[in-house]
Amino acid sequence: MVAADAPAFPTTAAPVRRVGIGSPIAWLASGWKDLWRQPVASLFWGLLAAVGGLAIFAVTTRLPWLFPAAVSGFMLVAPLLATSLYELSRLYETGEQAGLPESLAVWRRKSPAMIAFGLLLLIAGTAWQVVSVVMVALLYKGGALAPLDLMREVMLNPANASFFVGYMLVGGVLAAFVFALSVISMPMLVDRDCSVFAALSTSISAVSENPLPMVVWAVCIMVLAGLGLATAFIGLIPILPWLGHASWHAYRDLAG
Repeated sequence: MVAADAPAFPTTAAPVRRVGIGSPIAWLASGWKDLWRQPVASLFWGLLAAVGGLAIFAVTTRLPWLFPAAVSGFMLVAPLLATSLYELSRLYETGEQAGLPESLAVWRRKSPAMIAFGLLLLIAGTAWQVVSVVMVALLYKGGALAPLDLMREVMLNPANASFFVGYMLVGGVLAAFVFALSVISMPMLVDRDCSVFAALSTSISAVSENPLPMVVWAVCIMVLAGLGLATAFIGLIPILPWLGHASWHAYRDLAG
């Protein structure tokens, strides 16, 4: 039984601030500085992401219709992978000892929140996998190809124009929804004792109060993530931790 005077986690959205359209550039600059404060600790998580991406590529080589959904689903759960990076940036701010062991400790300290948030991302990723396979089955015109050949076929063959447009529209809507829910919610859960609902609500409020800066931030994330994918996932080694640290500074600017 919970004691009567036990503090309850806030369940409502926290106040958010309005920021300028150039704020994402400042977040990236601060994130870049954090990346090189403890490069071994930060790049470890980028390496983990790159290995995960290469594993997805290897598994889907014989299942090419799953490749686009698997990669995009992988990117949907990236905010969870960046949890330790948020913790490192938090420790830099407070002046506490920060390194790889400390970045791992947050998974124990915040495990209930991360489990709940991870389940939400898992549901979103699974839903996208199902929708993607259905769209391939209904709209794709062509035979099974290797993943990269499949992507070229979809983008360059006019017969697949309806599939390409539909896939991008549906994927864009889901990505925008996940972005609004997660853009600052995971850093907030790392920083505060609050409910997952409060963090999600705050994230949505931050996006609704700052539509143009958040569009710029989403474009920055997409471009950098795209560079990471285009370099056979090797680029994710510095890009994921860079974006993770920058996302912490976005949270601090918007609601921290």
